[in-house]
Amino acid sequence: MLLVRSLLGGTFVVVFTLVGEWLRPKSFGGLFAAAPSVALASLAITLITTGESSLWHSAAGMVAGAVAMTAACVVAIDAVKRFRALHGALAAIAVWCLVACGLSAVVLR
Repeated sequence: MLLVRSLLGGTFVVVFTLVGEWLRPKSFGGLFAAAPSVALASLAITLITTGESSLWHSAAGMVAGAVAMTAACVVAIDAVKRFRALHGALAAIAVWCLVACGLSAVVLR
């Protein structure tokens, strides 16, 4: 299973890196090289090993985490300016935890 996961993940990393190379500006390359490729590899392995119902839960968890991360980033932009690095980062982490736990309770119950 580890070999399959490695090969599938590596394939997705290469494909998404190529997509990132074609886009402008080049800073988008990093966005496409890591998280989407790992997420797709994980979803593909989940589908193959455990079936469609587990796939739905994994995908919903990923979406909930992405929404929580977006909320944390929005808060962090102002919080780091206002409270400096440590307290701003702690505020962002608190927001991420609240949003992720709330969405988890609502969506993944």
